[in-house]
Amino acid sequence: MESIRPSEQSPLLDTNNLNPEFISDLWSVCPGYLDTALSVFERHGQPFILVSTLAMIWSGSRNSPRKEIDVLVRPTHLQTLVDGLVETNDWEISENYGQTTRNETHIRDAWLKATFSDPQFEYIRLWPEKLYHLFVDCHKIEVSDVYVRDSVLLEEEYYWDPCRRFGPPLLRYFEERNLRLLLPIQARAKIMRRDIPIFIPTIEDHLNALLDQRREQIRTNLDNGGAPEWQVRNFIRYLFLDWKPARDWILSTKVRERNRELVAERIDKYQRKPLLKALRTMAEIKILSYMPWERPITPESQCLAEGGGESTDIQS
Repeated sequence: MESIRPSEQSPLLDTNNLNPEFISDLWSVCPGYLDTALSVFERHGQPFILVSTLAMIWSGSRNSPRKEIDVLVRPTHLQTLVDGLVETNDWEISENYGQTTRNETHIRDAWLKATFSDPQFEYIRLWPEKLYHLFVDCHKIEVSDVYVRDSVLLEEEYYWDPCRRFGPPLLRYFEERNLRLLLPIQARAKIMRRDIPIFIPTIEDHLNALLDQRREQIRTNLDNGGAPEWQVRNFIRYLFLDWKPARDWILSTKVRERNRELVAERIDKYQRKPLLKALRTMAEIKILSYMPWERPITPESQCLAEGGGESTDIQS
């Protein structure tokens, strides 16, 4: 799958468009603090592929970032990358920082802790392919940075309401409102290097990897240190996979056969909180509850469904 440069998708994703005044010598962490790490990956022919929470933010899921940057690696490159990162003096080998992230399997992973002051993320976690159930040669999308101001859905085919009444925010939502997406302090190169790409897996490959992880956890009763159950739930929530048209589509086209029973069960068990609306009359106030797809279709929404007008990308 050929990856499109972020700057070709939208000016909002072009690192060259960041204002120069955002770069200050007074900052304790200079923009591009991952330059050395990116250079290590490039030197060893290993693409820098985000997985887990940070990748999902680029896939429309409103996840709060944790302390680590999760990166997918080939098992044959794991020790070489660890050695290279330690040699930069920016990272040191570390134990994982909590019981909830402990890897109980026999497959070795690696945690590295930042040695410089005030890092945006304290750790890099290297996930071997077998542990994450995803190959480095998976289908990928290039992104501008490891983190972004708000979640954004880069794969528009997962936005299913033609009337734009609900759904994850698309790029056009930010473009039409002139809202910034990139942070002023970037984790990717801003001073030393700008030419080393950062990738995320496509939603299809990422979702199936998480489902494979969960099935393996159920089979072995061993934790891999990730959170596949919670992350699958977030995909269901923020991509509105509990809406029947989206459910039927993703089960028939994106979820691999081995995972269909599990994801169908998770979708059917998911209970979305209804939206609430107060109706005031002279005598009383009534509270109506409804699902996002039960919103009335306004003339403006109908125009969008028929291919006219501009998108409003209403989110829920």
